Amino acid sequence: MKKYLLFFLMPCCVCLYASDYLRMPDMRSMAMGGNMVTQSSLFNPSLVALQPNKTIHFQYFNRYQLKELGTITGYFLYPNPVLPVGFYFSSFGYEAYRQTLFRFSTGKQLAERWYVGIAFQYILLQTELFEETPAMLSADIGCLYQPFDNLLIGLFIMNWPHVRMKDKEVDTKFFTNHFMQIGLEWEVINNLLIMVSGGMRKEASFALNVGLEYTVFDSFHLRCGVAGEPFYPTFGIGYDFSSFSLDLAAISHPVLGMSTGVGLSFYF
Repeated sequence: MKKYLLFFLMPCCVCLYASDYLRMPDMRSMAMGGNMVTQSSLFNPSLVALQPNKTIHFQYFNRYQLKELGTITGYFLYPNPVLPVGFYFSSFGYEAYRQTLFRFSTGKQLAERWYVGIAFQYILLQTELFEETPAMLSADIGCLYQPFDNLLIGLFIMNWPHVRMKDKEVDTKFFTNHFMQIGLEWEVINNLLIMVSGGMRKEASFALNVGLEYTVFDSFHLRCGVAGEPFYPTFGIGYDFSSFSLDLAAISHPVLGMSTGVGLSFYF
């Protein structure tokens, strides 16, 4: 029964997050409507070049309180003067249907206020539906422009191009899709951040994301947003302590119910 429920809910997940099942935005950006383009290096590789510290990050996102629809993500970001890089791992599903992603990304500052990046990922699909194990190799590209210190504008294109591997008869829609997003984040005042982004999938459907982050005090943040389509609210909190950062996010879908996630980062 769970197997059939999973395949019924998968198209809804794609519509909800405008991405694939393996790659979820960081819980900070998820709580603010899902702006990946200026917040998540798992989508925009040029963000690697903006990281001030080495970072180890783990997160878990659970869709609709079903453990079979959970995604586990971990990554390590290594900024350096020569070539900043990032290494990622992500897993979605359960024993009867599992997707796994391995990703390498790098970014570089080209001019005073321009940044570019590229990423390569290997995606593996393990399921009882196919005799073989389908796989795919794809690339992402992204760029950022910072006209002044408190404004950041970004663009990325996901899974373009891509090459099917192993079982080439399997349609890659089972575990990936094309997606492009453009957006900005603006620090209006020292403790208020506004984000707006729009994304387009290959099917020409458009998704809008709007979010806010208010810093109550130096280590505590309140976040909210709206995303769609269909439009649904997002909200969450963040707490910084010592060299760690804890982020919680929740999303309320009008039909399918609540999804929740937690992320933990260590900076050094």
